Amino acid sequence: MAKTVISERFRAVFVASLASMTISYVLMLTDNIVAGQFIGDAAVAAMTLVAPIMTLIFFLSYMVADGLAMMFSYAKGHNDQVKANQLFSMGVTVSIVTGAAVTIILVAFQTQILSLWKISPELMNYAVEYYHGLMFVALPCILNIFFYTIYVAEGEENICVRASIAMFVVNMVLDIALGYKIGVIGIGIATTIGNLVSFLFHVPYLFKKDCPLKFVRYWNVDELKQGIFYSWYHSMDTLCLALLPIIFSEYVIFKFGENHLIVVTVINNMLTLLIAIYTGIVDCLQPMVCQYHAEGALHSVYKTMRLGINSTLAVTLGMILFSFIFAEFLPGLFGVEQTETLYAESVRAVRIFMPFTIFLGVVLMLGNYYIYVEQLNLGAAVKFLLLLVMPSAGMSAGHFGLQFMWVGVGISFFVALIVTRILTRKKCGLLLIGAKKFKQQFSYDTFTAPGQLPALMKALKKFLASFPIDDGRKIFLSSTVAKVFNLYAARAGICRLEVSLIPRDDSLTLIFRDNGKPVNPLEQLGTLNAREKNYMVSGDENKLVVVI
Repeated sequence: MAKTVISERFRAVFVASLASMTISYVLMLTDNIVAGQFIGDAAVAAMTLVAPIMTLIFFLSYMVADGLAMMFSYAKGHNDQVKANQLFSMGVTVSIVTGAAVTIILVAFQTQILSLWKISPELMNYAVEYYHGLMFVALPCILNIFFYTIYVAEGEENICVRASIAMFVVNMVLDIALGYKIGVIGIGIATTIGNLVSFLFHVPYLFKKDCPLKFVRYWNVDELKQGIFYSWYHSMDTLCLALLPIIFSEYVIFKFGENHLIVVTVINNMLTLLIAIYTGIVDCLQPMVCQYHAEGALHSVYKTMRLGINSTLAVTLGMILFSFIFAEFLPGLFGVEQTETLYAESVRAVRIFMPFTIFLGVVLMLGNYYIYVEQLNLGAAVKFLLLLVMPSAGMSAGHFGLQFMWVGVGISFFVALIVTRILTRKKCGLLLIGAKKFKQQFSYDTFTAPGQLPALMKALKKFLASFPIDDGRKIFLSSTVAKVFNLYAARAGICRLEVSLIPRDDSLTLIFRDNGKPVNPLEQLGTLNAREKNYMVSGDENKLVVVI
């Protein structure tokens, strides 16, 4: 991978997000392992039934966070820090209100919610205990996810990693201590306390002198509605993934009996791990694609998505290899004895299901991408088909046996990719980027060593040779690029630099994107005949915008 501003930003966010999401998954896995080892596989099966409640809390968290974070990134793309702070402040308020409301519902309607499952008394006792341990998790969880999402968009993903590590340590220690002492309810309490600790790790950054995030009193109902509107589309995959295990569980109970739920647990844990990793990649894409889309920088959008899809394929291939090597050990983690028939069934299910996930990751990335570039209905349709409609239909292959059920679900992911290609065949391809408009923009990646200027100017001259503007403006553009580049080259330390030229109806926009130490070039640029000049700083990249 060539080192550019975008690839370096993506790499930094990718490593941090992958670490955070993997830690989150390992915590969920730890819950099941502790239950399986200390209590038994019946406890694990009961926790699998209750787990969608936690997923629904995640869904509500993303309903608050995702839309406002997208608008936050659009504001950064439009160089508006004031609006970014207003959106951040409103998000904190909504997170507190939503978390309190969900907690009240979980406490007040626990009998009605738990009565949804028609299971044996033994499983119900475990389900009730786990539910009680999770009753107060909503508020810290929603705040934790909102701050995580905003910090990633702001380029402060390292804080998120530290918070995730703190959650991991606290949760794992309490899982073992409380799970051993008081059973399943202790595992739920450990999850609640872990989320609270993680949220508290996000708070000190707000009081740093150089923190651009400022809390202001702000409330705008129309913007909140718009944020929820965006969130609904973006969070649809979380909702579908809350429903899918329920559908799998109900089908398996009906068709094969509740003792086969442990197979669903094993597959669901593998699926949850993959989705956690994919969510980490999506966390990289969201702030970058939204910002670059708001700028109209098609080349930057394309580079970001290429990195995202390639990373998804690489990670999925690694996970498939991992699953084939360690499939024999997975059922044992959840308390299944090797002598049981279910052990062999679980191993076969993993090896049948996992190869098909190569299609799952790519289509999920595309579904989110369509939402980021404001093709909301297309993105929602793709995610709904991929994560609910197609798998539910494929599941019916279980008529021929449990293993055929997982074949059918896997094939449904491939069918979803074919359907996505059909839906976009008249929309300039999978990324919806028209070739003509793409060629009308200029983008060049370099680094700020003085010797790199000739190559940059040669590439710009070649582009401008066929560009429909007068010679005077071409000369002015070239001199402006050279002047700004020399200012960057004169700074201490070499950094990556992306130079973009974006034509608009009545203007030309130059964007200089760097990942060096923030130094405002406008202070040295002097008088420049430009309509707009702006320099913005974030954790991963800095941006100078000159509109001519």
